[in-house]
Amino acid sequence: MPDPLLIPSIAMLSGGGLLAARDYMKRRLRSTEDRYMSIYGKKEWQASNMDLSIHCDAEQDDTLKQAFRKRLEAGLSEDPETFRLFREEADFRGERVEFRERPKVNVDELCEPRLGVHFDMEQVGAIRVIWNHMQTDGVGMWNALRTLFDPNPPLVPYRGVPAPPPFLPELLALPATARRLAWRGKLRKGAPSAELNRGLEIWEASPIRSFKAKAGGGSFNLLTSALVVAAVFARHPDRRRLTVGLTAYFPFLQGRNKYGVLLCKVRRGSLEFIVRQLKKQTRNPMVSWGTAAAQSYALGRMPDPAFIRLVSYYRRQVDVLVSSLPVGRDPVSLAGVPTVISCHPWELTLPYYFLLVGTRHQLHVSYTSRYPQDRSFLELGALLQ
Repeated sequence: MPDPLLIPSIAMLSGGGLLAARDYMKRRLRSTEDRYMSIYGKKEWQASNMDLSIHCDAEQDDTLKQAFRKRLEAGLSEDPETFRLFREEADFRGERVEFRERPKVNVDELCEPRLGVHFDMEQVGAIRVIWNHMQTDGVGMWNALRTLFDPNPPLVPYRGVPAPPPFLPELLALPATARRLAWRGKLRKGAPSAELNRGLEIWEASPIRSFKAKAGGGSFNLLTSALVVAAVFARHPDRRRLTVGLTAYFPFLQGRNKYGVLLCKVRRGSLEFIVRQLKKQTRNPMVSWGTAAAQSYALGRMPDPAFIRLVSYYRRQVDVLVSSLPVGRDPVSLAGVPTVISCHPWELTLPYYFLLVGTRHQLHVSYTSRYPQDRSFLELGALLQ
């Protein structure tokens, strides 16, 4: 297979340098995920569906759902821009899936199945928010939902940041990009073909912070990602290495899905050793963006059939994909009702997908796996030992 990562900077040295430069500047910030999901979703809409569920005690079910409906109704009429996502519906008439915005939509319509965001309130103690990744990523979905919850100062503000300079990141990332071409996942072939396994664990943040302090500080997010990787190593004692994908949010991307995946090759070892490996491979933001940008640009030059094959090629590299969604400094509540948030994909091509919904006090850790798990999986005390 030819090398799919045709770094645009190399093209500058050829005879078509000016045309290549113009093409690169036009494509460098486009979202590859948007294109993939639009092509794939034309055939398999539900494959990109996600469940974001809001859980509460059964005794407070009525209070939660009445407040949710009331706030949603008010938001639809009083804040149409924030709730624009809820008015969109998928249109399959063209070559790609497009989203059309309806002038108005009411709460009852949003509580029925549709080709757009909708809500299922049938289960006691839960509200299911069903959304499609073709329409938005997790940050976009939370931005549309967060005003329905009680006020909560952001844990991490998603501020607009300028795009990185052109050309230089890809040049800096050449060695890392070349190494990643040969990486392969270690868990895909042995994954059972049975139903997906889904779960939710609550991690208290205080013992994680205590461990971080003893280990000499560092990034809280890298430590929690390392905890997830350690859990997968414990579940698969025969694996010496795993390829781990860490999602990174790039607000300057042009598209509905503003994220990229940073690949790390991780060897089995202590939690501190796993943290060090993740830190070493993600410590240079310019290189991290460069590898993502080079791959995205190369894929953008491919016709649809080759594009789909290459995206599948890259996805086979990943054993464990970890996403983080910081939602607020305080515990998440709605009308004073304490809530827990989980998120699971309807379908999964990777062996493991984790979403860590974070507050200052807790992490709501959702996992979807192609392997069965027992009750000890993700037990925080054992992972911190």
